[in-house]
Order: sequence, then C-alpha cells, then structure tokens
Amino acid sequence: MSYYPRRKFLKNGIQATFLLAFNPIQRLFAAPKMADALPTWNQLVEIARWCPTIHNLQPHQLKIISETEAELYFDPKRLLPVGDPNSVFVTIALAMFVEHLSIAAGLDGFKVEIDEVYQAVSTKATESTRFARLKLIPTVEKESLHASLIMKRRTSRLHYDGRSLAKETIDRIRQEALAFEHEFFHSSDQEFVDFVIDLNQQTLFEDLESKSGREELHRLFRYTDEDAARLKDGLWYKAMAFPGKLMSSVFENHQRWEKGALKLVLGNYYQHSFNGTASVCWFGGAFDRTQDWINAGKMFARTWLIMTKDNAYIHPFGSLITNQGAYAQINEKLTQASGTKKIWMIFRAGYSNEPVRSFRLSTEEIILK
Repeated sequence: MSYYPRRKFLKNGIQATFLLAFNPIQRLFAAPKMADALPTWNQLVEIARWCPTIHNLQPHQLKIISETEAELYFDPKRLLPVGDPNSVFVTIALAMFVEHLSIAAGLDGFKVEIDEVYQAVSTKATESTRFARLKLIPTVEKESLHASLIMKRRTSRLHYDGRSLAKETIDRIRQEALAFEHEFFHSSDQEFVDFVIDLNQQTLFEDLESKSGREELHRLFRYTDEDAARLKDGLWYKAMAFPGKLMSSVFENHQRWEKGALKLVLGNYYQHSFNGTASVCWFGGAFDRTQDWINAGKMFARTWLIMTKDNAYIHPFGSLITNQGAYAQINEKLTQASGTKKIWMIFRAGYSNEPVRSFRLSTEEIILK
C-alpha cells in the first residue's frame, strides 16, 4: 500500500484550489458551482475580453466598485467619429461585453445586469466616461450558453465550405432573437447571396474614396504581426485574410488602386475570399435609441455564440448598414421586419477552417484603477 504524506496532500490540494479559483480559463472547464461562490470581476473580464467589437476597437473599460457592483466606461480613443458618428455600433459592442460578462458569471450561478445607463456614448468625450452601472447577482436560472464558447468564437473571412447553417441552429437563433423582440432572417438563395457579396464589394470601394473614412481605417489596420501583438487591437491582416503588404499599399497609395488593372486585381482578390458562401442572414428590430442598441447587442452576443456552438462562423457586413446608398439597396431586397423594426445587421454565415483569433487588451488594461 503506497503512502502519501498528509502535508504533501494538503499542499497539492491548496495549489489546485488556488489555480482553479484564480485562473479564469481553467474555470471554464470546471464543474458548475453553487451561487455562493462569488466570482471576481477580474475573473469575468479575463473571459469576456474576448468578445467581438466593431473593428476590434475594444472600447470597454471597467471600474470595480465592490464585489457585486462595477461601472462600465467607454474609452474615447476607441471610437469611430467617421464610421460610427452616433456610436451606435460602439454601444452594441459595450452591450456585447456586458452579456459576455454575464455568460462568464453563469459558471458560478450568477449573472451581470445593467442597473442604470448614465448617458449615451459620445464622440465628443475627451476622457474615459461612465456609461452604465453593472450589478453581479445570483440567479436560479441556468445559463444556456457555456462560457467556453466565448474563447472558441471567431470571425471568419476565409472561404466557406458551401454548407448553409443547420436548421436546428437557425431555429434556435430565431427563438433567441424573439426573446429580445428581434427577428432573424436567413437566405440561401444563390442569386441573393451573390447580390449581397457584389454590393459589399462595391461599397468597400465607395467607402475607400472618402479621405476621412480611409484615414480612420488606416489607423486601425495592423499590417504586421509585430504591430498586432504590440497594440492588441484593430484589424490584423491575418484576421482579415488579406496580405499585409497589399492592405498597406491600398491605404498608403490609394490613387494607384482607384482604377484600371489594379482596381480589377483588388476586386477579384476580395471577391475570391467569399468563395463557398451559401447563406446570408440579417436581424431586424427596434433600433432608434441607446436602450435599443443595448438590447440588440445583448441579443447579437448570444446568437453569435449559438452559431459558435454549431461550429459555424460569421462575417458581418457592417458597411451595408452604415453606407446610406448600400443600405437603401439592401432594404429594397431584404424581407422587412414587422412594424417599426429596422434591419440593422447583415452577415454571411457558414463553416470554414478555423481562422486566427485577433489579439485582445489584457484584463489589467481594461480595468480602471
């Protein structure tokens, strides 16, 4: 019979407990706990920081008030005055961050709720600004989405394999959207899919003609691995599935790519990246004020993870919403949501090889002192 010293047993047990309690990634795969095991805000942020944000801006900041209360701030240096002047999609990003915090809290039988919204996000802000008060509260409702999906989720701009979303996944997305009073639409009509892809390409070239818009995007692109790893934000060329040198040339020598053979080469390269796309999806719902955008963001966070659970990926076409001309064409083609609901998000969805994961700011960089 082997002998295991009591002192060594206690030491190893304490070490294991410490690692599990203070390593949020290991906590993802731990057994569910009772609601008396209060998670820390640092643990929640360590998981939620992998949430998607427009152009990977990561505008969220968190100030811890107590074990159960925190304040959500936005960083004015991480806004889009040109591309998102009313901060609609930045607000959506903040709401997605909150929902990811809540899903992470579900590991311990808690959830995170917005207790109060202080003010709308404004591009006129000059310093980190309070957006909302958050509360961490126990819940008897089991979280249906496991926090490990947050780490698995990616945006894929790669070729898709030609399969449409599974019917079960579509049905679950539709149910989740309805719970937030939004509607989900899906089309695998190839003529319509091709129309959306072509319009997206046309819109890209049109948006690049705007000097202010081009300069704003240029600041966000990360053309080398070193810049992407150092800055930990923005649009990394690998995540964009676009050669860094080509991207850099398009922005730094824009006039060369505006017409002729080079424009054709760029268009063909971009068009080729959409090979295998079989499905285009869109959401419709109330979308006129801050509370609407928060509701939409929470819904989008959850439905994206539902697709992740099915091993599916998405690629949002934000320009088709923010470009007025493209948006008008989309509204002529798409099935309209009922009543006063607006189409506010369109994306391709499907299955691809696993794409790279963009970098993220650290927990320490997100939490305000």
